[in-house]
Amino acid sequence: MNSTEIEEIIKSRFPVLNKDSVIAFAKFSSFLNFKKGKKLIYEGKKHHSFYLILKGSAKAYYTKETKEVCSWFAFENEVIATIKTFNGLVSNETIMLLEDSKLIQFNTKSIKELATTNLDVSHFLNDTLTEHAVFLEEKLYQLQFMSSEERYKGLVNDVPGILQKVSLTDLASFLGVSRETLSRIRGKR
Repeated sequence: MNSTEIEEIIKSRFPVLNKDSVIAFAKFSSFLNFKKGKKLIYEGKKHHSFYLILKGSAKAYYTKETKEVCSWFAFENEVIATIKTFNGLVSNETIMLLEDSKLIQFNTKSIKELATTNLDVSHFLNDTLTEHAVFLEEKLYQLQFMSSEERYKGLVNDVPGILQKVSLTDLASFLGVSRETLSRIRGKR
């Protein structure tokens, strides 16, 4: 994929960016093709990029002892990163691709530097971080005030096709229930 194609994708996915901003943004990006199972970010390590999923999906998880605890999923047209690595810190999460994926990789440091002089890029970063904060607030609300069955129904309604992309083990982990409980919930539908 050449720079003009990357610019077109950035322009279509991030309409807040004007033409000059798209060109500047694209200078710090590259196209990637990875197979299912590829880890983009590792728990316990710094990482200097964030990604846009063009095709595919990913999961983020923490490791507790030997168990993976799923914290979120990302699908096509979504930006993926960890807040800690975005801020130059060591990640608490691992991000792994759930299927063969096409991505655009962005250099975090360069994009953040660009944001100091480019208001459109600054707005993009602010919007992206705000979207993530809203997601986290909603997840916290769901965990505190909704039953596991309500969380499952909401997720399936909000993300059509999730059952084809995400394993039941990962889905149960994300919902905070056992696989057996998830099976009972699914049996009620």
